[in-house]
Amino acid sequence: MSYRELLEGIEIEIEFEITEDDYIKFNLYHIENSPSQKKTYNFLRYAIPLLFSIPIYAIGTSLFKQPSSYWIIISILFALIWVITYPNQYKKLVRKQTKKILQEGDTSIFGKKTMLIDDNNIKVFSEFTSKTISKKSIKTIKVYDDMILIYLSGFTAQIIPTRYLNDESNKYLMKELIIINII
Repeated sequence: MSYRELLEGIEIEIEFEITEDDYIKFNLYHIENSPSQKKTYNFLRYAIPLLFSIPIYAIGTSLFKQPSSYWIIISILFALIWVITYPNQYKKLVRKQTKKILQEGDTSIFGKKTMLIDDNNIKVFSEFTSKTISKKSIKTIKVYDDMILIYLSGFTAQIIPTRYLNDESNKYLMKELIIINII
């Protein structure tokens, strides 16, 4: 008898709460894994210092009477400092932008939720919303130490913070998600 046959008819229930911090972490994880976001990130991290190093050198050597080697060193230092500090700056910017967006929009993604997983669907209920997700509509599943993301599209995911999972519920959920990924 297969594991799928053993689980047939069994419903898994998981209760959790999504906070603003969880949503911000989701956005940071998404940016790290999205191909289009990676391109933008890498462009900003590496192209900006190259683009600005050239004017720093040109302006420095023409306006100030320092040797060109001085401005080469200044340009290289600028580029190195930018490349090293940009990841933290970018994360701060994403956090700030996400908080702004959340202040302007829908907060129904937050709060206590109950997830029921049965043979064909994942149902998520909260005080004000309910959503039924067909297992066939799941695009991918990403597992991190602090959360599990069930992607329904390239940028929409169901967030499950792992701090609410005990060993047993984590084991059942992971087995179910493995089966979904295989199907």
